[in-house]
Amino acid sequence: MWFNKKPRTKGPLYFEKDGIFMYTQSKQGTLFRTILRKGYDFQSNYDEGPAIILDKELVGQRSDDLLSVHVELDENYNVISSEINGGKFLTPQEYEELSKKEEPK
Repeated sequence: MWFNKKPRTKGPLYFEKDGIFMYTQSKQGTLFRTILRKGYDFQSNYDEGPAIILDKELVGQRSDDLLSVHVELDENYNVISSEINGGKFLTPQEYEELSKKEEPK
């Protein structure tokens, strides 16, 4: 039934009630929780290849703390391929654990 639906996860993208989220960590250790908007962050591709492309660059507090994300999706927002330079993708659980460790006491 529709009310017992599990939350959709499509590779590094997490579809939640508030929007589409992406959780990442840079090589420097900076955590990023990014909210993605369909009308702004995703680009329609009218040429050959994937129907939708997400290119996102995230910058931490230092200039050398840079992440570059490239995700290719089909027309239903299913992830075809994903690539990240300068860091790694996290699950929401990993993000929460790491963010709790970083909180000052």
